[in-house]
Amino acid sequence: MNSIESIGENIRILRLKSGFSQEQLALSAGVNPAYIGQIERGEKNPTIKI
Repeated sequence: MNSIESIGENIRILRLKSGFSQEQLALSAGVNPAYIGQIERGEKNPTIKI
């Protein structure tokens, strides 16, 4: 597992522990819900701002 995948997995774990859906997290972050899924799968590398 590379670092981008690790970051995505950690975001997913924290999101689930907080009780957020991908849609809720996306709304809070001001991004598209599909982008959250791509981050969690390690397909996208989020910026610190996101």
